[in-house]
Amino acid sequence: MMPVVAIVGRPNVGKSTLFNWLIRRDRAIVGPEIGITRDRIYGKWHVDKDFIVDLVDTGGFDILKGSSITQSILLQTLQAIHDADVILCMLDAASGPTPDDASLVDTLRRSGSQVIYLANKVDDNTTSLKVGAFYELGIDNIVEISARNKKGLPEIITALKKYVHPPMVHGQMNEEEAYGIRVTILGRPNVGKSLLLNRIVGEPRSIVSPEPGTTRDCVDTRITKSGRDYVFVDTAGVRRKSRIDSEIEKTGVIRSIRNIERSHVCLYLIDAIEGITEQDKRLIGLVTDRGRAMLIAVNKCDLIPLAQEGNLREEIRYRLRFIPDVGIMCISALTGRNIDKIYPMIDDFFNKTTARIPTPRLNRIIADIVEASPPPAYKGRRIKFYYVTQVDISPPRFKIFTNYPEAISPSYTRYIAANIKKICQMEGIPVAVQFARRIRRGRTKGSR
Repeated sequence: MMPVVAIVGRPNVGKSTLFNWLIRRDRAIVGPEIGITRDRIYGKWHVDKDFIVDLVDTGGFDILKGSSITQSILLQTLQAIHDADVILCMLDAASGPTPDDASLVDTLRRSGSQVIYLANKVDDNTTSLKVGAFYELGIDNIVEISARNKKGLPEIITALKKYVHPPMVHGQMNEEEAYGIRVTILGRPNVGKSLLLNRIVGEPRSIVSPEPGTTRDCVDTRITKSGRDYVFVDTAGVRRKSRIDSEIEKTGVIRSIRNIERSHVCLYLIDAIEGITEQDKRLIGLVTDRGRAMLIAVNKCDLIPLAQEGNLREEIRYRLRFIPDVGIMCISALTGRNIDKIYPMIDDFFNKTTARIPTPRLNRIIADIVEASPPPAYKGRRIKFYYVTQVDISPPRFKIFTNYPEAISPSYTRYIAANIKKICQMEGIPVAVQFARRIRRGRTKGSR
């Protein structure tokens, strides 16, 4: 397990700016509006060579009683404090200490956590002079930084290494080793994505609210089940473009779509009451276009008669006839019905989409497929398939070398792909087949 470092602080002190700077990606949404970050956001911070930590961005620590969402954000922050090995507590040097700062410092002191205090927005000597006011909160040492101008990183690392040391990390790890099977939960707003994530994890990991657009960032949750590691990603609900009127929501939607490409498996939720909509079809099309393995989960099935489920599945399958072998299951995130069946299906899809077929077997398979139904002749000439190789996984991609690649029709390409899926037991996942001209080696000098 990598050490966990959480960034906490009151609203708008620069936590997400620091988070993005440390992980070297625009992972968390940044803006002047208070309360943009709501759930805990995870990322990898490569502190230096062979030293990686799990970095957590949190919502603002606000002790004033507000909406249910405000209270949920506070609970998420408190959970992050409990789970972390080290806390980076951010303070706003430009505005000075506030009652929220005092309450947070007291909370951290009582938690017994290892804390590094950071005075942010120290962009000039005038602001640096204001840092002294924070020592009145009983803080022993404060690191002065500017997340916006990327100042103070060496000091942060020096302070961090007092509590967490590189030997705790098991060398360099690739993303799959560090994170496991990546599953992105997708769907329209209020379809139950966050509730499903909480049900899968077994704790209130994402904020759940009847208010549309509660989830804004993509929330990573890492868990281990039966010895296998998973990363579940709760995403912002995607509405039609005409209904997206907030820049923050637009950013969240873009990141939801980008997460599709980073996933091994996508779990797409459909509302059992509303059924499949045109927007659902468009989003599912995005998943298939990007070659991701996908499971359709029809949520809120506790609200419809059991006898209606069969008709609902048939309707969805008919509307999604462009992916006839897609997996469909009926669930209830509220009651937990069929949730235990999600893991085996994810494992099955992951094994299929990452499978590698040996080249000799592939060539035998293609020979049998072509023998059963050869491609039509091209300009009176027979099309020959010389050999095939698998060039990629997630999705599995196969390249077939032939004498006339331009002559292969889309229908025959689909025929090849469908038979590869059937013979190799890859049903339910996208398979890509492409054709290329065989490159013949020229004769060497003196050859006959």
